[in-house]
Amino acid sequence: MRWKTKITEMIGCQYPIILGAFAGYDNKELTAAISKAGGVGVLTASSYETENEFRSAIHYVKNITNNPFGINFSVDTKVKPGHPYYRYLKIAKEEGIKTIITAAFKAEDLGNRIKEKDMVWIHKATTMRHAISAEKMKTDAIILTGLEGGGLKNPQQNTFLINMVNINKFLKKPIIASGGICDGKGMLAALILGAQAVHMCTAFLPTIESPIPEMWKKQIINTNCFDPEFIEKVLHFKSNRPQYTDMSMAIPNIDHFISVEELINHMISEAESLLKNLNINMDELVDFTK
Repeated sequence: MRWKTKITEMIGCQYPIILGAFAGYDNKELTAAISKAGGVGVLTASSYETENEFRSAIHYVKNITNNPFGINFSVDTKVKPGHPYYRYLKIAKEEGIKTIITAAFKAEDLGNRIKEKDMVWIHKATTMRHAISAEKMKTDAIILTGLEGGGLKNPQQNTFLINMVNINKFLKKPIIASGGICDGKGMLAALILGAQAVHMCTAFLPTIESPIPEMWKKQIINTNCFDPEFIEKVLHFKSNRPQYTDMSMAIPNIDHFISVEELINHMISEAESLLKNLNINMDELVDFTK
């Protein structure tokens, strides 16, 4: 089955599966594995302290696969002309990278530079208001993360389901669904609700190629998504300010570390089996989500 969506066409990937960024770790091996398996690996620019390290990571991925991958820039108020990200963006263009993801803060100036370089600009938002703002900035696509997701959480965040059933009321750009997705069922649900791809981080963290410590991987595998303390940690806020969560509700249903290829193949196989049982082909699904 050919998994053709607006995002696979835009990026040139085989499957509508995109790696979520996580800072502090050199994720080039994970990025390479995801792109090689047909998804979209994403290097996190903030994990590389020098331009040489950044370029070296790009070369590593390119030596593993010819498939497309992207770069994530998590933006804050300090990211203005002259910031290292602008030099990293220049390097990315020189190296033939076509997809850039921005996140965290309004990235209009950096986004304009991305568009000037004829690259695909995707912005990640945590609230519908921020997603609308991203569309006004003329991004090519928007990642909208539900409350079930990890990373930097916003107290005004809504759930994956509420986001998806309301996107067509507010947004016209292609949407990439995020938050609590870890398998083929979750991916297919997102596509049926109108997303053109899914954005996943926690589900990839316990894979063999993931750079995080083994203790963290084991914690993810051993976590029960129905545990009240875990639910409280991910889904509830005790302050009015954004806060960081090191896991999401996307706890994979596995009891051992698996490879990225195994994870993606299982997702696609599960989703294709569901479509077959429903007697729906991919072309009909894409038509349905327009």
